[in-house]
Amino acid sequence: MTASTALGAIPRSAAAGRGRKELPMAEKRKIILDVDTGTDDAIAIMTAYLDPDIDLLAVCSVAGNKPLPYTTENTLRVRDVLKADFPVYRGCATAMVSTLLPSRHHGYSGQRTQVEGMEAPIEIHTDYLELPPSTRPAEREHAVWYYIDTLMRSDGDITLVPVGPLTNIAMAMRLEPEIRGKIREIVLMGGGYQRTNTTAAAEFNIWADPEAAQIVMDSGCPIRIIPLDATHRACINADESKAFRALGTPVGKAVADCVDHRILAYSHLQPMERLDSAPIHDALAVCAVVHPEVITKSIFTRVDIDISGGLADGQTIVDPRTYTDRPRNADFALDADRDLFARWMMACIQRFEG
Repeated sequence: MTASTALGAIPRSAAAGRGRKELPMAEKRKIILDVDTGTDDAIAIMTAYLDPDIDLLAVCSVAGNKPLPYTTENTLRVRDVLKADFPVYRGCATAMVSTLLPSRHHGYSGQRTQVEGMEAPIEIHTDYLELPPSTRPAEREHAVWYYIDTLMRSDGDITLVPVGPLTNIAMAMRLEPEIRGKIREIVLMGGGYQRTNTTAAAEFNIWADPEAAQIVMDSGCPIRIIPLDATHRACINADESKAFRALGTPVGKAVADCVDHRILAYSHLQPMERLDSAPIHDALAVCAVVHPEVITKSIFTRVDIDISGGLADGQTIVDPRTYTDRPRNADFALDADRDLFARWMMACIQRFEG
C-alpha cells in the first residue's frame, strides 16, 4: 500500500504558496507555531507549512533546546528549504523568572553522551541543523508584540501551537490579558504524566520555563496538551525515514536527516521500545490540530505546574481524580495512533514541489 492510498480518511484540501502542490480550496486552520527549533521542531514547521488544511500565519522562535540565536537561525534555515514566505519572529531569549532563582539549574545544553568511536558527543539537538545558512532575516518586530497585535486584530480564529517553552505566549498574556479571549485554542507539546525526560519529574518544555507554563494553564483558553505519554506512543522508525529520503526532494531529505539523527541519539540516550525509532514530539502536536483523532486516549482534567524550585520543579501535575476541587483546564493526551501519524507525515512531505 502506498502512502497516498493508506491515507484514506485524511482529508485533502489546497495550500497555496511556493513549494506546495495546489488542490481544491477548503477552510484552513489558522495557526501560529512557536518553536525552539531543533530536529523535531524542524519537522513540525515543514509539516505545518505543507499540510493542506493549515494556514501557517507565522513562526515564532524562543530559547529552549538551544539559545535563541540558534533556534532562530534554524527556523530560518527550514523556511529556506521549504521555499516559503511565512514570517519568522524572534522571541524571548530567557525564561520569565527562573534565572532569578538560585535553586534552579542553569546552563542546560541538552542531553548528550560520548560514544566510543565517534569524535563528537551524541545529542538530540545540535546547535545548527545540517542545512545551508539562512538567506533571509527574521522580522524586526518581537514575537511577543506580534502575538498581541495579531490576536487583538483577529476574529478569535487563530490556534497557537507552542512546541517549546511557553515564554513568548505567557509574556504576551501578561502584557495584554485581553488576548486570552481571542485565542481559538492552544495545542501545546509539553509535559508528561508517567514519562519525563529532563529530570526525574519534568519534561523539558515545561521545566525550561515552569512559571510561563502555569500562566498558560491559568489562562482560561481551551488547551490541548500533547505530552511525552502520547508522543512516545507514535514513534517514527528507520523504514519510514528511508521512505521520506526516497522521495528525492530537499524536504524529504531534510526530514529523513532529522529522523535519522533522532533515532541515533535516542538509541543511546532514551531507547524506545523499538530501537530503530524515535518520537517526533512537535510534529504530533501539529497533526493533532487538524486530525484530533490521532489522539486515541485523553483525559479532560486539572493540570498545574510545580514551580517550587525543588526536586519536582517543572513537573506537570495531572489530577487523575474523577472528582476534583479545582476547575478542569486542559485535555491531556495519553495515547496516539502511530500509523495515522506516520501516514500524515508522508502525505505532507509528498506535497513539496522542489
